[in-house]
Formats: sequence, C-alpha cells, structure tokens
Amino acid sequence: VYNDHVSQHSSTTCRRQVVNHQIKRFARNKRMRSFLYFGESEILVERYFETKLLRVLDLGALPLPFERIWDPYHLRYLGIDGISLKYIADFISKLRFLQTLDVSRYSIRETIDLRKLTSLRHVIGEFFGELLIGDAANLQTLRFISSASWNKLKPELLINLRDLEIYDNYKSKEGRVSVSWASLTKLRNLRVLRLMANHGIYLSLKSEEAVRSMDVISSSLVSVTLDAITFGEDPMPFLQKMPRLEDLIFKNCDYWGGKMSVSEQGFGRLRKLDLL
Repeated sequence: VYNDHVSQHSSTTCRRQVVNHQIKRFARNKRMRSFLYFGESEILVERYFETKLLRVLDLGALPLPFERIWDPYHLRYLGIDGISLKYIADFISKLRFLQTLDVSRYSIRETIDLRKLTSLRHVIGEFFGELLIGDAANLQTLRFISSASWNKLKPELLINLRDLEIYDNYKSKEGRVSVSWASLTKLRNLRVLRLMANHGIYLSLKSEEAVRSMDVISSSLVSVTLDAITFGEDPMPFLQKMPRLEDLIFKNCDYWGGKMSVSEQGFGRLRKLDLL
C-alpha cells in the first residue's frame, strides 16, 4: 500500500502491487507476481520488470518498451492497449502459457498472430484486422473478431468457446452478412453471441436451409444480440428454435416485413426481449 509520500510496505518480498502514476517510489523485487499500473506517467516503469515470476501484468494505456522486459515464461494475464500490441508481435509469440489477453482499449487493424498461444482462454479486443488463431481448444471468450477472420477458423475445434462477438464490416455478393449461421451451430458450448454489422447489412435466413430444417438450433445459447442487422423476413421462426435462449436483443435493426410471429412452443425460456 502506498501513499503520496512514504511507502508503507517497502519489502522486497511483496508479490502483488497496484501503483498510481503519481507514486515515485515503490518496491522493486524479483519475486513479484502481479503488477497493476494506472495513470499516465512512464517514470520508473520501463526499468522495473526484472522478475521472471510475474504472472499478471495490466498496464492500462501505458506504452511500454517490451524489448526490455524479462523472459515472460510465467505470464498468464496481459492487459495492454491496442496501440502497444501492434509493436510487440514477437513478444506476444513468446507467451506460450498466456491465458488472458485484454487489449480492449483501442481498435487494432493490423494482423495479430496468436497461433503459438495454445493456452489462451480469453481474447478481448477490437480486432478489425486479421486475427490468426491456432489450436484454440481452450478458448472460452473471443470478443471481438472480424467476420473475415472468423470465416477462416474451424468452429468445430472451438469446443469450449462460450462467449463470441463477431463484427461484420462488408457485404458479400449476395448482399447478406457474410457470417454463416451454420458455422455458429457447431459451437456446442456457446452461451453468449453478439453479431454486429456496419451500415445495416442485410441478413437473409433463406440461404440457411440446412439450419432452418433443424428442430433445435444452438442448444447451449442463452443470450443473443443482433446489432445493426436488416432482416428481409421474420427472424423469429429461426431464433425460437434455441431452447435455452433467455435474452434476445435487437439493437438498431431493421425489418422489411409486416409482422413477427412466434409459435406457441417457441422461446420456452425467454425472459428478456429488447427492440432498441
């Protein structure tokens, strides 16, 4: 614990520290496991990381010369801004045991290669550029990925994915969202899905005949959010086949048809319906 004048714990064995940028004095030790830095100043931080035991590192929006950091063998959590991420591609590839990567503060339009990080469980950030993911059997959270990158993945290998957010920024030749609903039905443990589109992209469900013929769709889904989607036909007969769905949110969506209809057996667990 630090105040503005004197550090209350200056022990070199302290394992967890939270430091504000106004604090000019804080303990430096090689046994530190967790470090959270918040503020604007870069003073002292760039020469601070001498420990090889650090497992949690959250630097907020603070830029850092990563070429000076220790061997990051034990790091499990890394929180940085997107601007820093694009400069540390080589550094990221060394984080073989990283479980959480949080770069949600800025959008990233460069290619990010995470194929060597097989222990990843949570990837959070605005990945507008290409996001390369390899063996992702452990992945539980992916927010968000572009539709172009998503279509290059093999969803049947994402056996533990529970939270997925996809952003679509272009139209296919047929004029519909380029994410296939059939690919989403392969995610057996998916609980939360957010599909966002730019410029009100048209979504046609008629092309998903293989999915429409199913009696049950995505049996694990609990929450679905559709943002800026334009529907050419009633989506309810399609969505009501999700037996565990509790939250259904239409945000900034357009519907060209007349009425939406739900069968008596549809949406057996639905608790929340938002039309925003």
